[in-house]
Amino acid sequence: MNTPINPKDWIRGKTSAGTYHLNWGVKAGNHVYVAGMLATDPYDGSIVGVGDIEVQTRRVLDSIKTVVEAAGGTMDDVTFNQIFLRDLADYDKMNAIYVEYFPNLLPARFCVKLEMVKPEFLVEIATTAVLSA
Repeated sequence: MNTPINPKDWIRGKTSAGTYHLNWGVKAGNHVYVAGMLATDPYDGSIVGVGDIEVQTRRVLDSIKTVVEAAGGTMDDVTFNQIFLRDLADYDKMNAIYVEYFPNLLPARFCVKLEMVKPEFLVEIATTAVLSA
């Protein structure tokens, strides 16, 4: 059975029909799939750190950490990250922050350049975690 993971009071947005358009994560067995995280405040949706890849990377990874923990895991359970950068020139600064969040084992990952949904967004990361039994 799949279980939605939505940290308390995080906005989720609604469609015109009044249904939510996303879950921040989904737990399937011992796997957790975290939605692509952007640098937004999860309580009001405002964009965080406009023009600052380091601030945006921290916001994204803090959001991922919150969702993984809400599912019963830790960042040590993260196995794979899909990283999207607006500008590959930001790679080194993003990576310096990224490795701080995974001190024990760096997950497998890929990183590609991608046009974001808004030009203010510099980084997006989607995550998979496998929780210990």
